[in-house]
Amino acid sequence: MPSESESDWTVRPRSGLGRLEFGMSPAQVDALAATYGVITGRGADRVADDMLRETLAMFGDAMTEDEKQDFIAEYTGSGPSADSVTETRGDLVLRYAADRLCEIMPAHPRRPVFLDGSDLFALAGLDALRLLERRNQGPGRYADTEAAFDELAISVDGFSVHDSTSGVLALDDSDERFRQRTVLLRDAPYLPAQETQRYTVQSLPPATDR
Repeated sequence: MPSESESDWTVRPRSGLGRLEFGMSPAQVDALAATYGVITGRGADRVADDMLRETLAMFGDAMTEDEKQDFIAEYTGSGPSADSVTETRGDLVLRYAADRLCEIMPAHPRRPVFLDGSDLFALAGLDALRLLERRNQGPGRYADTEAAFDELAISVDGFSVHDSTSGVLALDDSDERFRQRTVLLRDAPYLPAQETQRYTVQSLPPATDR
């Protein structure tokens, strides 16, 4: 059985992290502040329509009126929902939709995040991605430094970089992107229609091929 500390930071794909469960209200999450920290920031994700128009007006001649209208239309269709709220507490960034927890992201690798008993932040090379691929029972989707594993509804950033010629290449501590790597847990996979074309589905070579 994992220790109390490890269990508090163990990933449960599509369910939550430790005692944090998707679907919790902000009050239920706040009741766990002794473990996950107190709120240090909270705000709506969607920019109010008036503020968006005022901001675009400041661009002056940098954008045509048609470009501004296209931007507004795109934001209206694919931007954050009106009930989306982001909260920071301790080493976590949390997002709520309609007052229900739907995303959990450790802001920086200051705490371990366990999957199958292994700390994803402590694994070397591509081993964290191999573990995710194994649990995903299929390859991940890669775009630059991002990787998404849809069966787990887990996305990571900064563990690797995808190159169209070389494939998936491991990053290490010499790279600032690796030092700021993140693991993002969701209650459902990240599959926005307007972004899926950015990703390349790729299986990783076995560890013995290093």
